[in-house]
Amino acid sequence: MMRTIFISLLSLLFHGATMAQTTVINFDVIFGGNTIGTLTATREIKGTQVIKNLRSNTDAKVLMLSVHVESEVHLKTESEVLTAATSYRHANRGAEDIETSVNKESGTQYKVIKNGTTKIITNSGIKFCVTDLYFKEPVGITTAFSNTYGEFLSVKPKGKGIYTLVLPDGKTTVFNYVNGKLTQMEANISVGTILFKRK
Repeated sequence: MMRTIFISLLSLLFHGATMAQTTVINFDVIFGGNTIGTLTATREIKGTQVIKNLRSNTDAKVLMLSVHVESEVHLKTESEVLTAATSYRHANRGAEDIETSVNKESGTQYKVIKNGTTKIITNSGIKFCVTDLYFKEPVGITTAFSNTYGEFLSVKPKGKGIYTLVLPDGKTTVFNYVNGKLTQMEANISVGTILFKRK
């Protein structure tokens, strides 16, 4: 009887240890004082594997023009090293449409395919991506890999939990953290500033 109870308890403990731990963070997307969409960041931990996903959907009117943008980034890591990612961004006007895949090849190479163009990045293991900025403050981090652009972007600390991410076109996104938790972001675009505010 005691043996059966002990085995049952071990089984429950093992099952609990192998269950996925999921974190979901939601942001309002604000432009011109109006909420124009949402951004959702999710992280699922299964042992040594972590799956992260960013999804945004926005609609706004700018100078009497309807602007719709949707994007998603999906990535997997194993023992904190990026193994695979896909991303896309679609806009009905203005922003460039992007489709990118990143896959870790054998050895120290990553194969990046962006809008049909392939390149190889040599890196023993990419450990910090732009997506990670949504889940933890980048203390001591100077670059973050963008799975959308397929390249490393500069991360510049500004003090008091503020960091600037520099995009390939020179535009910036400012990340604000309070007690290590991301509270809001400000992205500069051609028609103004978009604010992402944590719900």
